[in-house]
Amino acid sequence: MRTFNRLYRTKPILIQEHVADDPWKLLLAVTLLNKTAGVQAVPVFFSLIEEWPTPGALAQACPRAVEERISHLGLGRSRTARLIKLSQVYLEDPPRPEILRASRCYLNVRMHSVGGENTVPGIIRQRYPPTCISHLPGSGPYALDSYRIFCCGNDNWKDVVPSDKELSKYLQWKWAVMEFRRWDPFNGPGEMINLSYMQALLISLSPHQDAVMDEETIE
Repeated sequence: MRTFNRLYRTKPILIQEHVADDPWKLLLAVTLLNKTAGVQAVPVFFSLIEEWPTPGALAQACPRAVEERISHLGLGRSRTARLIKLSQVYLEDPPRPEILRASRCYLNVRMHSVGGENTVPGIIRQRYPPTCISHLPGSGPYALDSYRIFCCGNDNWKDVVPSDKELSKYLQWKWAVMEFRRWDPFNGPGEMINLSYMQALLISLSPHQDAVMDEETIE
């Protein structure tokens, strides 16, 4: 099954997975990634944790020094304040897996209501489910989605429906290679994957790769 093996090797590489063992670093990374391309944000993230490698170090950092490192990403002053405040609160009240905190953000959940012969799509607003990091500054939907996908050591990732396109690509890949099922952010998990789906997903994950698709079927 060369197509499946090729798909397995086309795993999306996200910084969140690289720092999944440290929720503080994950929250730092997603704060920088929010509204900023990874090619710009990731080097700045590594620069920050090289200079201030722990929550204690960043909590006591000079705001001007932090802002100088991140200002070219945009929103330098507000991001600096958020990063320092995040580190301070993380020290004072670190996340504990056994304690879930109420989330302060909301999700727009796609629903389908049936009206006569037609199925009418609609959007309802729901509070984000509680997590153990929901009390920390900067814990919006993107941060919480990233935490549940990469930091929770169970099937929590299966319940995440992110709006971020890179997280959505990662979940499409993970559902395909781990559960052999299709997935999309509007309908969630679907039917079992087949050859044509894997080929389309390969192209989606690596659009610039000149790959020859196999003429094989799933065994």
